[in-house]
Amino acid sequence: MTALTFIALEVHRRGGQERAAAEVLTRLAPDLALTVVSNVCELPGVPHAHHAIRLPDAPTIVRTTLFARAAMEAAAQHGPALVQSIGAAAREADVITAQFCQAAFTQRFGGLRGGGALRGLWQRAVQARFVHDERHAYGAARLRRVIAVSRGVGRELEEFYGVPASRISVIPNGVDHGTFHPVDDAARRALRAALGLPVDACIALFVGGDWERKGVRDAIGAVAGLRDVRFVVVGRGDEAAMRAHAAAVGATGQVQFAGPSPTPERWYQAADLLLFPSRYEAFSLVTLEAAGCGLPIVCHAINGTEDLIVHGENGFLSALGAEALRTHVTQLRDDSALRARMRVAIARTSARYAWDRIAAETLAVLREVAS
Repeated sequence: MTALTFIALEVHRRGGQERAAAEVLTRLAPDLALTVVSNVCELPGVPHAHHAIRLPDAPTIVRTTLFARAAMEAAAQHGPALVQSIGAAAREADVITAQFCQAAFTQRFGGLRGGGALRGLWQRAVQARFVHDERHAYGAARLRRVIAVSRGVGRELEEFYGVPASRISVIPNGVDHGTFHPVDDAARRALRAALGLPVDACIALFVGGDWERKGVRDAIGAVAGLRDVRFVVVGRGDEAAMRAHAAAVGATGQVQFAGPSPTPERWYQAADLLLFPSRYEAFSLVTLEAAGCGLPIVCHAINGTEDLIVHGENGFLSALGAEALRTHVTQLRDDSALRARMRVAIARTSARYAWDRIAAETLAVLREVAS
């Protein structure tokens, strides 16, 4: 049995990469001698050992730096196990799962995630450190294989860190179809009533955090003034800033901030479309969960969505900007037959992304590297 030491800051079923790790490890554990090195590990009922790294309540850059050092010491204590890391969580690993490319994000957006001038300076400094750590991890002599979660991330690793294409395996994130699945019209209407949503309006949905990077401003602008369109934002972000923006563009009565939800599937199943104009992702779990629920997606052609969306068939790959997004929201609002066709198509596309298949592909890579 392959011994695996898995290193990540957190492993649980919240967030993005944390949840992806939990889903894969849950399915891999029976075939591995698994040790998880992390600050937080929540894998109830899954056979594993947990080496906890205690961290202070400090800024993220401090926590990740301290964690990376301690994680390598912990890995060394567990003998000749195969070491897998999420990104640069470990300074050196045999296998890295790439859920982001900090250098690509820095080049395109300066590493900025919104806020004032002083916050921007801090973000640039932190981002420079993140890039430095990733460059070290992807250049380590120990590295044998990189699992990129989308074709785009694979290209970025080649371009920015010089990772040879021969070492990159593209294995996407996945979705739990037992939780994220389509519902019929009657169930959708019942969910809307339970969630306090208008039964007959066109519901455009956004799910997630980091609202500046993920385009919530553009999404609000896209729906502003559109008859019978409600935009629902599920997640945590700068609500005051977005409320002010909605007021400025005349969308105050159309935008609903629902806060974080432990059951996002209910929001997907109640909606008509996912409006997700993020400018950078690796492969967003939100898009995969929406697809699993049969929800047409309006987004930009970025990492992940370029693999998932066939323009005009199961969603729309929009040009940048609120006006371009608005065109596609209007199409879906006005054409119920188009919505129905796209619901069927996106649910069919989603079948490829079942977590069982993703875990099996990951296990094959780990066994190949171990051999």
